[in-house]
Amino acid sequence: MDEPSAVLEVGSFALTVEQCIYLIIGVVALLAHVWGLGDRALHHDETLHAAYSWTLFTGGGYIHDPLLHGPFLYHIGALFYFLFGDNDFTARLSAALFGTALTLLPYLVRRELGRPAALIASMYLLLSPAFLYVGRFFRHDIYSIFFEMLVFVAVVRYASTRRPRWLYIGVAAFGLMLVNQETSYLFLLIMGAPLLFLLLWRVFKPGVVILGGLAVVLALLVFVLPGTAQVDGAHNAIRNPETGQMEYTPGPLFGWHPLETEDNAYALRIRNRADTDGGRSLFANIGQYFADLGKFFGHPAIITGIGLVIASLLVIVWFIWIRRDSEGLTAWQRALVQEDKLVMTYTSLAQDRRWLTALAILLLIYTLFFTAFLTNLLGLVTGTTGSLLYWLAQHNVERGGQPDHYYSVLLLVYEPLIVLFGSLGGILVAIDLFTRWRNRRAETPRAPLVAPHSLFAVYLLVWWSLAALGIYTWAGEKMPWLLVHIALPLVLFAAWAAQRMLAPVMAAASFQDAGTRIKSGLVFTCAFTVIVTFGYLLMTAYVTPVQSTTTPSWLVLVFVFMLLGILIVAAGLYWNWRWSFSMLALCVMILGGLYTVRSSYRLSYLSGDVPREMLIYTQTSPDVVRVIRRLEEASRRRGGGLDMPVLYDNETVWTWYLRDFTSATRVGPQLTGPPGEEVQAVLMLQENLDQYPQNRDYLQGFQIQRLPLRWWFPEEQTYRLRQDWATAPLDQVSLLGQALRAPFNAETTQNLWDFLIRRDPGAPLGSTDFVIAVRPLLADQIGVGVGGALNPQHNTTNP
Repeated sequence: MDEPSAVLEVGSFALTVEQCIYLIIGVVALLAHVWGLGDRALHHDETLHAAYSWTLFTGGGYIHDPLLHGPFLYHIGALFYFLFGDNDFTARLSAALFGTALTLLPYLVRRELGRPAALIASMYLLLSPAFLYVGRFFRHDIYSIFFEMLVFVAVVRYASTRRPRWLYIGVAAFGLMLVNQETSYLFLLIMGAPLLFLLLWRVFKPGVVILGGLAVVLALLVFVLPGTAQVDGAHNAIRNPETGQMEYTPGPLFGWHPLETEDNAYALRIRNRADTDGGRSLFANIGQYFADLGKFFGHPAIITGIGLVIASLLVIVWFIWIRRDSEGLTAWQRALVQEDKLVMTYTSLAQDRRWLTALAILLLIYTLFFTAFLTNLLGLVTGTTGSLLYWLAQHNVERGGQPDHYYSVLLLVYEPLIVLFGSLGGILVAIDLFTRWRNRRAETPRAPLVAPHSLFAVYLLVWWSLAALGIYTWAGEKMPWLLVHIALPLVLFAAWAAQRMLAPVMAAASFQDAGTRIKSGLVFTCAFTVIVTFGYLLMTAYVTPVQSTTTPSWLVLVFVFMLLGILIVAAGLYWNWRWSFSMLALCVMILGGLYTVRSSYRLSYLSGDVPREMLIYTQTSPDVVRVIRRLEEASRRRGGGLDMPVLYDNETVWTWYLRDFTSATRVGPQLTGPPGEEVQAVLMLQENLDQYPQNRDYLQGFQIQRLPLRWWFPEEQTYRLRQDWATAPLDQVSLLGQALRAPFNAETTQNLWDFLIRRDPGAPLGSTDFVIAVRPLLADQIGVGVGGALNPQHNTTNP
């Protein structure tokens, strides 16, 4: 199963069949990622990223701002504008290429996971709804998960080969991840913890207890023991006007005051700093920035935490490298004498000063990007402190306000295949652990399920999957694009589990000859297909509203499972049980793959700019691009290129889409008077038109049309759970609440079916709107949009 495949020779160039398959996957992945890439309007966040990249490209400079994450995205965005021009397609092109490359990275761990597992993982990354959508999205996450995967590859490969190139690749990948997104700190915690604890377990077992206790105490010091500030709606702390101190509730045990990061205003102030901020010198700004940092690091909880970290490290260093036993050996020297493989791997980091080269690579990447290639030297400090403190503050702000079950629902809706095989993999790992424990006492040991060459990679994936799900669920900010950070290790682990489940089907010894195996597989597959198709048709009939029947739809599922049970028993008795269950796993994989492909198609191509999908969350409406294109056409018809005078308000989307208009002027939310006669169009948020009535008066003589600016998925009606969801009338709770309370209810079954199969959320989309005010001569050229209202007083906004 893990042997190299046959070789295909073309002239002097040779490729294995396996490599040809990966080549095909790469070509298909590239087409999938770039097809219609610019058809969908840029998401709100995408317009910010595209606009800042364009500013950097046009010479406007760049200063790292953790509010918009790290500098890598903006520099690569500017590079692609330089190479290919600036438009919606090229803005997303670098993300699409990274998404394409991600599908091929499992090839690098085929020796550790197994060749079939790596191939399955690669194919799934191509088909996955979440990875394809995020891979066509100009956000930081696709770059980060590419680097996460590369770090995992480097860790696993270095552990098995100790070749320095994997160390340097891993460090470079982490460095680029660090300058791209703050999730790198969570990834470092997830990946670093098992590597450190495993080392301590081999060399100094009490160190595991010390570090474990330290982690618990640090969590208490940061998140529990400090006080709680009184904040306003923007999560800015309410301060005493005379003393400037925060109003707060004292913390438990010690009665401490809150951390400064309880105040979102402090987080915004500390997040970055320009060298020439406020007209001051670099050294003056360094002093002021460190003074601001002192307000956080001077808190008793932080001082205590720093002291405990230093003390714990000193204790561990003493017991491992200084204290000697009765034979005059330190704990580290004794491990080397015993030729412990793990310790030898760590020792290899000092060979030829590899760790110094790796550190130099990391510092070079950090310095160049966070200082914007040495144009803002304060970035050396703010790159770390600004990022950590700003996002520590956002944990309390909880942007998005998503429930704890958010990622679990997303995984079940979009990635059920990896949830299923990941769960089966968990059972296999549990059996493997039990087998290894039993073999210590058994006279005839049994072969464990996890092969020795896969042991480290598989168990690391188990930890990574569980830790990522736990830490992102705990984090205050939950957003749909973060799902890929949870799904990535689960894809790899589920692929390994699928490989184990399919082993009897692929084994040559299952039957006497290949022809019999193929015929038997076709018979089983055809029977499975008939049963599932019959069940689908029955479900479609029973959940149709016009269908009047007293038979509950859940009986269809019972009937289908009964038929599948009969199929498994018959196959097991006629052939063998292992092969029967293995064929079932293969058929389920194919069926789940079809559902996954369908979900990917609907999400990325069919409804990419209409948020009927949970993963879309919120999306700029197609009317925005349509209006801009009509304005461009109108300006060109005037004979002057894009010099038609246009006014726009404080909405950030216009910064990107009006960048080529030479006479476009930002006026803010409130007009100061009627636009000049030369102004042909005004773009303004509906809320600004409502909040400042004089805006409407100033636009007399213009024809106004209201259109959706961005619209969003109806969360309250689908997956959020109100506090009284268990007792409220069933038709007043969300779809998830209905499923939990009355899963066999006919209406609930119909609503679930409509959402899972047709992506009908059963509720209207919410929106925030804009108006376009144009001179009467341009009105016919703009036309009516897909979501527009001709009456500007008509309210289309949903709360």
